[in-house]
This record gives sequence, structure tokens and C-alpha cells, in this order.
Amino acid sequence: MKPHLKPLVKQLLNARRVRLPSAAPADSLRTPSLPYPNGWFCLAFTDEVRPGSVTTRPIAGTEVVLYRTAKGVLRAVRPQCPHLGAHLGVGGSIEGEDIVCPFHRFAFSPEGTCVRTGYDKPPPKASLAQYPVCEANGSIYVWWHALGLPPQWEVPAFPMDDRQPYSHDTFDIAGHPQDVIENAFDWGHLPALHGLKGLDIEGAPVAGEPTSTVTATARGTMMRGFRQSYTLTVIGLATIAARTVLPRGAGTLYVMLHATPTSPGRIQLRFGTKLELNGIPGVPGAVGRAAAMPVARLLSTVLQRVASVDTGADLLMWHYQEHVDHPKLAKGDGPIGRYRQWAQQFYTEPTGDLTPPRPPRAGASRSEE
Repeated sequence: MKPHLKPLVKQLLNARRVRLPSAAPADSLRTPSLPYPNGWFCLAFTDEVRPGSVTTRPIAGTEVVLYRTAKGVLRAVRPQCPHLGAHLGVGGSIEGEDIVCPFHRFAFSPEGTCVRTGYDKPPPKASLAQYPVCEANGSIYVWWHALGLPPQWEVPAFPMDDRQPYSHDTFDIAGHPQDVIENAFDWGHLPALHGLKGLDIEGAPVAGEPTSTVTATARGTMMRGFRQSYTLTVIGLATIAARTVLPRGAGTLYVMLHATPTSPGRIQLRFGTKLELNGIPGVPGAVGRAAAMPVARLLSTVLQRVASVDTGADLLMWHYQEHVDHPKLAKGDGPIGRYRQWAQQFYTEPTGDLTPPRPPRAGASRSEE
């Protein structure tokens, strides 16, 4: 990272939001040009919603109540009780497998059906409005679609140890998910903003596929002093998941970046780091394997702080960035144009950003696509 940016990034990381007197956040000066995209969006890391807990999270101009029953069943529901509209996230509680409204103690089963009231009388025919919810890669996703359509695809799962949580932070900033996820294909900013050297990177979105993969090798990443290889998996317009296999089979480093739209021109940016170790160097056999998880948890916290400095530079850019519908792209930028064409599939209507790609012509060369 360039030295002059470090004070601004530290301010962001300490305050959890950017406050600079010399510039206004992007959403305060102009009407955001991109609508909410459709897809799976992360509302929490797994450890934030424990059995018996009730949590409210914003998404796309509304709110969702996340909860787990005593047995660990995860649900996402509309906050308002269908009885008289009380907010289930404000004083709502979990009793066994049911979520209970704080106002009149109407209780709802995991299927959403009202099963009892606070009056010891038969319950009405009422049910909670539920959102599709899934849990993958230590993250909790909720499906959102402008037309209310059901999920069109699934979140891919990585081979990780779910017993170990991420070390994570959440930031409330100006921005749009499309611009955040564009980072995976904006290869020009890697040496310019982050100081990566010897970059060897490839990958491009495939039309119609909800996920994309980028592979890269570079110096100057979190593993200072080493040439590091990593794989980025882009999941819709919501997540960039980075996976790095450590040398000599020592373990795997996961870094998750989630962008969730909350209101026009605003996002919650969730950022998490998890290190999984196969053992401890110099500690043989069962002892080394037993110590691997607590040591990895401690190191994950340290690595989260290290990674936050680099990611903080991106947050600083997004918070003040104006989305340019027709960018003047240059050689060396990476496949940003193809990314923006690919992104069109996640909108109910074309955004005007770039026209959707035409079906490829028979025998077309790469330069003609």
C-alpha cells in the first residue's frame, strides 16, 4: 500500500466507517445508478447466530430477522409478527424450536406456523414470511430477488473445517456490490494500490454461470517475502472467496469478502480470515494435530488485522467511488468489460452499464468476442 494512504486506512479500521472532512461519501452527492442485484447475500458469519439467538440485519431496503432454534435450525424471516406487526428482532426470543413475539407471546414453529398464543387459547391461522436461507463456508446467506422469485442457483461449498470460526469485521460504507466484486477482475489496481509484484493472473467470467474463478501468483501479499499462489472464487455479486494452500501442506488460508446491499448506494462489507493448520511444525503426531486448531485461531486473529490493512485501502476507494457506466478501460485493467457483461444476469432489468453479451458467432476468435 502507498504510504500516504496508511493514516486514512487506520482511521477506517478503528472507526468501522470512513469520516473524512475533505470528501463526501459517494451516496451523499448523487443518486446511485445501479439497482439492487438478485442473488445470495451474506448477512452474518456463522458464529454471529448461535442457538437461541435472534439477530436483525438489513438487506435491500428492508430487514431480515435471523435466528437459530435450540437444536440449531437456522431461519430467516420477515421481522413483523403477522398478529399486530411487532418486530420480532426487538425483544423476540427463542423457546425450544419456536420464535416468540415479545408483544403478545405468539409463538411460531421453524415452518413459520403460529403454534400458540400468550392467552392459552387456540392459535390463529397465521404464519411468518420466510426468506430462503443457507449456510456455507462459515457464512449465512439469504436469497433476495426483485420479483420475489425462488433461488436460481446454490452457493458453492469449500472443503473447510466448520468447527473453526472466522476472525471477522463488518463495515458500513457507501458503495454497490457490483463495484466491490469487480475487484476480482480489476487486475490493474493490484500493483497500483496494493503494491503486488510479479503478478501472474488469469481467469474470466463465463456467461450464464453464477460463479467465476481467478487464479493468481504474486509477491507482496499477506505472506510477506514469499511468492504466493491463491484462488479467488466469485459468487454472484456478493462474495469474493480467496483460498491459499500453504507451502509443504501446512494448511489452508481462507479470506472471505462479502458485500451486501442495505439501502440505495450503501453496503455492509463483511470481511473474515481463517487459517486452518494440519499440524504444528516441530511438534510431532497427535500433540501437533491437537494444538493446531487453537494455534490457528490465534493466528487467524493476527492475520485478520494484517489483511484488514490491505482491504482497508479498497474500502477507502469504494466509499468515495462513483460508478462509471461506460468506463474508459485501458490495456492492463483486466477483464472488467467481460465482468460487467456477466454481471447483467443478476439484475431483473438491464442496468445500462454495458449491453448484455450477444451469443458467440460460429468460429469467432478471442479478439472478436
